[in-house]
Amino acid sequence: MTTPAHNPAHDGEARPEPMPMRISDADRNGTLRRLHNAVALGLIDIEEFEERSALVSQARLRSDLDALVTDLPGPGAIVTSATDRVELRGVFGSLKRHGEWIVPTRLALHRRMGSIDLDLTRARFAGPIVVIELDLKFGGLDLRLPDGASASIDDVEVIVGSATDHRRDVPAEGRPHVVLTGKVVWGSVDIRGPQTGWLRRPRFLGERG
Repeated sequence: MTTPAHNPAHDGEARPEPMPMRISDADRNGTLRRLHNAVALGLIDIEEFEERSALVSQARLRSDLDALVTDLPGPGAIVTSATDRVELRGVFGSLKRHGEWIVPTRLALHRRMGSIDLDLTRARFAGPIVVIELDLKFGGLDLRLPDGASASIDDVEVIVGSATDHRRDVPAEGRPHVVLTGKVVWGSVDIRGPQTGWLRRPRFLGERG
């Protein structure tokens, strides 16, 4: 059996480049969520967010989207600061916030053996983006958002349980945008819209009516 002769000319041959990958609306929405998260963490300002968001809608290839978030943390990398945040803690029983209350830009929820029911449909928001940090064990969160709000649950780690946005036709760039992060053990996170008869636009501090 003879061995084929080595051809030095083949040593310098370049491998074919991978074919460009087209993207879907789901890919664009995922990139928008990462940009929302970056604003919430102060990694980019509103002006830069608007510039990048405009480019997301124009993107056609995977490389176009990757170029917009290469300098930002990926899913699961969000860490909220203890500065300028409100903490709600408790053991056993339930915690409820309904009606016209002020939602801070950062809200930390620590709960053991109990449930949390947050209704934001009539609340006032301190800013267009809200970060909710979860530390729940043997309990869950029932979150109601106003019409037109968007939410990201990509950074919620669930151990024996679920995290579900039950709403339909949810906007990718809503106002407010709620970023949920943290860990839930033996529990669930359920996001729903306003109850029947409570449809109204979200309100922010400084607005009247």
